[in-house]
Amino acid sequence: MPALWNSLYLRSENAAQVAENVRASLVLLGYTPFNPFGLIPGKAYPISVRLFVAPAENGWVRIIGVVDDALLGLITQSTFGLRIHLQDHMEATTAQDGQLVELLPSLLPFLKADKTETDLHDALYSPMLVTSSTSNKEGLPLDALPDDVRSMAGGVNPKQAQSLFTRLTGDVLKKVSPSGEQLDAARKLVQQPSQVDWNSPGAVRVQAMMACLTVPLNWRDPDFDTLSDAYGLHERKRLNPNARDYPGDVETMAKVPQALTFTPVYGGKA
Repeated sequence: MPALWNSLYLRSENAAQVAENVRASLVLLGYTPFNPFGLIPGKAYPISVRLFVAPAENGWVRIIGVVDDALLGLITQSTFGLRIHLQDHMEATTAQDGQLVELLPSLLPFLKADKTETDLHDALYSPMLVTSSTSNKEGLPLDALPDDVRSMAGGVNPKQAQSLFTRLTGDVLKKVSPSGEQLDAARKLVQQPSQVDWNSPGAVRVQAMMACLTVPLNWRDPDFDTLSDAYGLHERKRLNPNARDYPGDVETMAKVPQALTFTPVYGGKA
């Protein structure tokens, strides 16, 4: 299952050049560039890479989306990159001149003036950093509950609540899906979080690491899904200013009002 949040930070002052390098690298890897945001839907590919390149900030360009090792090697041929995957835990990788390099030493040149190697080491490796995480480790999808019910859940024993939730959802799902395989898939879908829990141990570590580095101030947002949804609607309005707004469109666009300053780079394989 893909990580919930993915970003690559490249040392560069030129976002347009980064976007072009990423596009050319995808072609070298056998992908065909395509635009999914036109008025007429393009070809659907069974294998695809979907990325957005953010404007340059503070000497860094953020690439939002999943960058695999092959693509990482190509687009860091003449620069440095920090790649982060986040799901239950943090996976951080650094590359320089097309080669993977050791994480902590490679990040030291990018420490903030008020941070030390010890600060960065603790952010990356100290077990004490995440022991006080307030993540809901029992898997109860509190985000799916109404606000008034969620507020009451704060005083509920998580294990008891999860047990009740599992029993109730199991009873319901059995009624609508007698197949054990379908039931298992449906339960996983219900319990899968819709967004990153930024209080989880992995997310706490990401935030601590980034607080030590001279990365863009707004290094975290937007995430890929939020940006993709907003970009599609903003682009539709740009192409057709008279396009009709459907329920929720205005709210979605408002989440990333500057969406069109990002550059989509999509590639597909048949």
